[in-house]
Amino acid sequence: MAIMENIQNSQVVRVYRQGWLAWLGAHKTAFDLAQDGVEKLVNSREQLVEELVEKGEAVEDMAQDNFGKVRGMIEPRFNEVSEKVSAARSKVFARSTEASTDRFEELSTEVAKLAKSVSALSRKVNTVKKPVAKKAAPKRKAAVKATAKKAAPAKAATTPATETKTAA
Repeated sequence: MAIMENIQNSQVVRVYRQGWLAWLGAHKTAFDLAQDGVEKLVNSREQLVEELVEKGEAVEDMAQDNFGKVRGMIEPRFNEVSEKVSAARSKVFARSTEASTDRFEELSTEVAKLAKSVSALSRKVNTVKKPVAKKAAPKRKAAVKATAKKAAPAKAATTPATETKTAA
């Protein structure tokens, strides 16, 4: 037993025990502080809720004021742009179906007139070119026929034996 008493009275055990007691004391102090905070919170919860509601109302009022300001700035611009878009749309789609059909008929008539003019001009161009080609062609044919008639009697003078040699 003497060994047990020596261990219990030793410096190490005393320091260890003091550390343990300090740790317990710290936890007790933290618990007491937390309990005091909870008691204060429970006692003042109505006051805390009222403060939070007041702060929430202040934030809501500020947000509504800012929304009103922004809306006041944006709404006139939006209306202006909307009017411009409506005006542009009415300009683009102002023509009715009848007006478009009338314009189509006018353009069709103009195209028909242009087609007649083009065909008349092409006929004139063709009539100018044809006489020049007809006058030159008969002279050549007459000269070729005359040459052919002169060469024909020379063929008749050849003998049948020479014709077979040339044919082979």
